[in-house]
Amino acid sequence: MKKAMNKIGQLGLIAFMILIVSCSNGLKKSETETKKSTETIEHVMPEFDIKFPETEFKVEKTENRDPSLGNILITNWILQGKDKNGPFMYFVAHNEFPKKLKELEETGPNSLNVAFQAMLTSSAVKLGGTDFEFTNIEYEGYKGMESICKVFNGDGIIKSRVYKINNDLFMISAGGQKINIESVDNFLNSFGLKK
Repeated sequence: MKKAMNKIGQLGLIAFMILIVSCSNGLKKSETETKKSTETIEHVMPEFDIKFPETEFKVEKTENRDPSLGNILITNWILQGKDKNGPFMYFVAHNEFPKKLKELEETGPNSLNVAFQAMLTSSAVKLGGTDFEFTNIEYEGYKGMESICKVFNGDGIIKSRVYKINNDLFMISAGGQKINIESVDNFLNSFGLKK
């Protein structure tokens, strides 16, 4: 039992580290990537579509490598701004599924759901999220989870989805103060892998 709790604790910490890095606003652009050896094969991110709302603000893309997670590349696309209803944010993060999480997933049947909840919670808590609701979801047969929570002292929401697609993690979030839930759902529902 103690061993299982230790693994779940490790899983939560790893998921928290992923989200701390992926949700940082001040991420640096990645430097030129170098291969450690001729046998190293770079992970190729699957191509996807998503429809950001049209606003006066621009979508910013950032990339960062996390040495604590095996030097995986974390890519973020974020649209943030403020309108008459207050601040808003639309966000996509992608990274390769970390090796440490793969090992935990193989040993614990519920570890993927634990990781999903940790990812969804830790990113929203940084923005003041409370009163979380979680739902297991799927995208074309791939496992995922959706969460919704209150922010701005109950005056706003953040709705997020995370998917494990083969060896990739995608997290999609949208929310804000007095935000229109229809625009949030339109954004989340617009995610799709290119065929």
